[in-house]
Amino acid sequence: MLPQPCYVPGMVTRIVQVTLEASDGSTTVEQGTLQEFSEFDRFRRAAIIFGVAVLMAAMLIPVPIIHLLGIPLVLVIGIVLAVRQLRLSCRLTPMKIKCPRCHESNRLGGGLGLRSATEPFERQCEDCRRPLTVRISAP
Repeated sequence: MLPQPCYVPGMVTRIVQVTLEASDGSTTVEQGTLQEFSEFDRFRRAAIIFGVAVLMAAMLIPVPIIHLLGIPLVLVIGIVLAVRQLRLSCRLTPMKIKCPRCHESNRLGGGLGLRSATEPFERQCEDCRRPLTVRISAP
């Protein structure tokens, strides 16, 4: 009898409304896609980051003198990044949205992820460098 394949949950993807707000109250609204990570996805991503850190530390073993500080440093950085990855709950897929002040395109999303999709976060316009607030909400 063959073993049953284990169920690997996929990421939940949903359409959201992304609002870019300037300090003067002007806003720009676009539709975006939000990928929500399951517990399994977050653990898998953290394990991959820690695994890469262990491999990098192993590569430092034959290097004289540098391995004395390099190996512990790489392992500590790997643990910190893995713990941070466990805290991330979602990721906004890469998109472009116009600045409400200068009307130039800004790249938004991608990267490792966001801690929360409900809390606004700050960023600067790539062109005019004005402070902007990004809000993600249901359409």
